[in-house]
Amino acid sequence: MRSVDQHGLPITNACAAGAAGYDAYVGEFLSYGANLRDLFAVADAAPGAALLNAHAAALHLAFEGAEGWTNAAPYLTRMRRAEKNATERERIFAAAVEKWAARDYARALEALDELTLRWPADLCAIKWGQYHAFNLGDQETILRFAERARIVFEDRPYAHGMIAFALEQNHRIEEAEEEGVRATEIALDDAWAHHAVAHVMETQRRAKDGVRWLDHCAHTWEKKGVFIRDHNWWHAALFRLALGREEDALAIYDEKLWGAWPEFPQEQIGAVSMLWRLEMRGVDVGDRWTPVVEQVRRRAGEHILPFHDLHYLYALARAGERGEADDFLSSLKKHAENSSEPYHTFWRETGMPAAQAVHAYAHRDFAGAAEYFARALPRLERVGGSHAQRHLFIEAYETAGAATRGGAGKISGPANRS
Repeated sequence: MRSVDQHGLPITNACAAGAAGYDAYVGEFLSYGANLRDLFAVADAAPGAALLNAHAAALHLAFEGAEGWTNAAPYLTRMRRAEKNATERERIFAAAVEKWAARDYARALEALDELTLRWPADLCAIKWGQYHAFNLGDQETILRFAERARIVFEDRPYAHGMIAFALEQNHRIEEAEEEGVRATEIALDDAWAHHAVAHVMETQRRAKDGVRWLDHCAHTWEKKGVFIRDHNWWHAALFRLALGREEDALAIYDEKLWGAWPEFPQEQIGAVSMLWRLEMRGVDVGDRWTPVVEQVRRRAGEHILPFHDLHYLYALARAGERGEADDFLSSLKKHAENSSEPYHTFWRETGMPAAQAVHAYAHRDFAGAAEYFARALPRLERVGGSHAQRHLFIEAYETAGAATRGGAGKISGPANRS
């Protein structure tokens, strides 16, 4: 039995209802919709469909916490059993998910690169490819995937948002804004396009334009998933910070950035990032660290993404119990030492210096922080995250440098206990 998706690509061992469910999932995935989890029931009803179960596993892994690996396990088992009857495209996608589950993100990306070169109509695989390239700090590959999307999906919803963000991450700023605006003309609710244009405006230091742009788009986010709602509001708060409106940023934090899904790693790192930025501007954030740290300490020892680890480490060092940050750093060092290539080189050259910088900064060792940040910054993109997200570490580097020179950098909050 074989059905096809809306683009004519086959789905082995899926009935018409399964294909329709897959199409609905793709639409939700590309638009950052709130009903992505509906895919699990679709995959449960089609245990012999390798592609459906591979995507269900991918969705769990994209939670970016240990629970995701646990919840992905049954779908991975079904995927493996069904692969022998799958098409070559489906087997390549399954191979990518297999590598992802093994935390070999570089090989997962390689598989998706091959798949989308041969089947550029698979826009969902292109989006997953961009996801992995982003986490690996591979901006050129993000753009390569975007150009494949353009081949088949010119003037189709959500493709131009993907193109816009890829252009922005490759410093093609004017083109990125044009693509982002075009995306919203095609689909007003393209929240990833809203996000891409916000990046452009931040890069060009157009904070007032950024506030107006995101406030204009925000009404479409209420029907979206938690990640994009949180993240676009995070950008809205950044623009307020750029305008010196710290109290407005703090209000956005309280109303939009924390509490929707505290167990979600992306919500955790967004909270850490914003609280750290606020404190660097001298804002008293009160007891807001407490619930964040309660969630973050559950991530100790996971070491799923380096970008997350840096945020978890800072939260524990800033507001954790005595010794927690030291234990986390020791665990991270062991993880780095045991990693294979290309990850071992990354950790030696960039990841561990960045972690030591974060740890030193939180302990008010500003000379040490500045020294370690200086070692990490030349290849900082390899920790993952966007330019805007990584700018946190540049701010910390500059603040540490100013403090070392006896400057007047504002640093609030008590010295850490750990």
